Amino acid sequence: MNEIALVTYTNSVCHDVLEIHLSQIEKFAKNFKSYVFTDNLDKILIEKFDNHQFLKYENEKKYYEQYLRCLKSVKENFIIYLQEDFFLYDNVDIERLQTCLDFLKNSEYSYVRLIKTILQGGIHRKELKIKEYPDIQLTNNIYDAYVSDPDSFAFHMQATLWKKSDFISLYDHVKSEKWLESREWDQGMREIKMKGSFYHDYKFNQKYGKYHWQSVIYPHVCTAVGKGKWSLTHHKYLDNILEKILKSYDVDLSIRGTR
Repeated sequence: MNEIALVTYTNSVCHDVLEIHLSQIEKFAKNFKSYVFTDNLDKILIEKFDNHQFLKYENEKKYYEQYLRCLKSVKENFIIYLQEDFFLYDNVDIERLQTCLDFLKNSEYSYVRLIKTILQGGIHRKELKIKEYPDIQLTNNIYDAYVSDPDSFAFHMQATLWKKSDFISLYDHVKSEKWLESREWDQGMREIKMKGSFYHDYKFNQKYGKYHWQSVIYPHVCTAVGKGKWSLTHHKYLDNILEKILKSYDVDLSIRGTR
């Protein structure tokens, strides 16, 4: 897996969350090169997680500028997009991930999302007509993401294996000023004729909540924090996995609150 880097985007307001995220990576994905994009180089975290490379961005910059500036220091050609509240709770399935890597190397597809979702967040769902798409299987457990369909929600800020060069092309094209899952990303993908896919194993992946399935390839909490609070209710579907993780780190739930 030396061709793939884990890339986590975070902010100083979530450094308590980041510490858990990195600790879980140490447990379940320690053999991966890991980069952290942050606005604050916290000396305590850097010393504690000295095998992760911390890269600083400026809060005053636009989101895409922040990301691309840091991404220039990532040497690997493939990245897994992550956020600080994607807590791993089991080992990454290397064999399945290798399947995704081989697929990207030998196709025109730009990414394989490592989790199946119905609808992206950051959108006013009451204004949307959720369209059901039949599965188009591209290879073993990898399905097309319908990027070219103007009604599809192809771009997700979810755990995703990307060709770094295509990721850069998308960010440089859309030039999003803020960290949002707006429809401009989907439109941008269509404008540059990008192809996307997702990985899902119907035999093992269980649905939890309204919009997500369990990821057997990158088993993680999606997502641990919502509107600044711990999303405990949402993750009761995974046998209260988030609550168990937080208890293992003696997290005081009253500080952030729960939802």
